[in-house]
Amino acid sequence: MRSLGILTLTLALFVGAMSVPVAQAVPIVVAKTDNLLQNQTDSAFFTLSTDGSLAPLPSFGWAPIAPTQAAAATTTSTTPKKSFSIPGNSTAAGNWVDGNGVPAGITLTFDAEFTISALPNGSLLTNPGASGGAFGRGIGVTQTIGGANDINTGDGLQFSPVTVSNVSFTGTLTEPGFDFTPGGVSGFGTILFRSGDFNEATQGMVLTQGADTIGFGRATGSIASNLAANNNFGPPGDSSVFPRQSGPYTLLVTEGVSVIKGMTLGYDVTYDISPSTAVDADFDGDGDVDGADFLAWQQNAGTVSGATPEQGDADGNGAVDGLDLAAWQGAFGPGAAAPSAAAIPEPATAALAAIGMLLAAATRKRAE
Repeated sequence: MRSLGILTLTLALFVGAMSVPVAQAVPIVVAKTDNLLQNQTDSAFFTLSTDGSLAPLPSFGWAPIAPTQAAAATTTSTTPKKSFSIPGNSTAAGNWVDGNGVPAGITLTFDAEFTISALPNGSLLTNPGASGGAFGRGIGVTQTIGGANDINTGDGLQFSPVTVSNVSFTGTLTEPGFDFTPGGVSGFGTILFRSGDFNEATQGMVLTQGADTIGFGRATGSIASNLAANNNFGPPGDSSVFPRQSGPYTLLVTEGVSVIKGMTLGYDVTYDISPSTAVDADFDGDGDVDGADFLAWQQNAGTVSGATPEQGDADGNGAVDGLDLAAWQGAFGPGAAAPSAAAIPEPATAALAAIGMLLAAATRKRAE
C-alpha cells in the first residue's frame, strides 16, 4: 500500500513537471553598427586639414593609420582603423541581445581597418574643403596634384573588405547560472553613406559588388534604386540604409558630382550562452538527494526569478525549472554525482526516471 501511495504522489508531481521548460544552450548573434565621419573638428579619412596646418581628432574612434594630407593631394588611398572596447551590459532578461549586445561582466575588444582608394586608378584622394571649415566636407577625387575637387562623373572610390584582428572577450558573467563561451566578430560591411551635398534629384551614384548593384539618387540598381545619401546617419534623418556590402566594392558617380562625408558599417558579434553545469540538488541541505528534495522542487516549479537553492534552484539562475529537476534526477541518492549539461534530459524523461527511482526505493524499504 505504501508503494501505491508513493506512485500516486509521484504521478501527480509528474504532471506538473511536464509543463516546465528546459533552458537550452543558445548561440547569440547580435547585429551592431558603427559610424565614421568627416567634419570640421575630426576625421576618419584625413590626418590634416586642406591647408595642412591643422590635425583633426579621430572620428568615433576611427583615424587613418598613416599620414594622409589632403592639401597636397598626393595620396591614392587611405586606411581608417579603430580599436574597439565594449564593456557589456546585456542581460538574460533581454535574451542577451538587449543593451549593447555584449553580456554584463564581459568586455569585448578588437581592431578593425579597411582601405579606401581613388578611382580610376592613379587618381588622388582629396579633402574638398569649403562648407564651413578647413577640414572640409568629406572625400573627393582629383587627377591633378594639388587639386581639390568633388567626386566628378566617372570618378569614384574603391572599398576593401574590413579586416578584424585581436578579438578578445574578457571578464566573467555578472549573472549567475550561465556559462559564457567566446565567439567572434564578423560580417563587417557598409550599410549607409552620408553626403553633405549629394542631390538625389539631379545626381547619381552606383555601388557595385560583384554582380550586385545599388543605385543612389537618379541611378538604379539590381538590389535597390534611387536611395538617399544625405547629411545624416539615417533615422531619424533620411539617409537610406541598404543591405550590408562587405566588399570589395566600388562607388562610382554616374551623374553630377558627390562627396562622401561619412558612412555606417554593420557587423555581427557572436558568442554562446549555456546553463551552468555547477548544480546542487540537495535542496534541504541534509547531505543527501532524496524525495524530500524532489518535493522542494515540485512546490516551486515554474518560478522564473528570485528562487533560492532551498526552493529547488539547483543551477543558481534564480529559476526553478526542468534543468533543476534533471539535476535532482541525476544526483538522486547519497553521494550521487550531478550530471553534465550535455547529459540533462527533457523534463518528462527526468520525471519518469524519478518515478522509477522513488518506486524502487519504496520497494527496497518494504522488502526490508
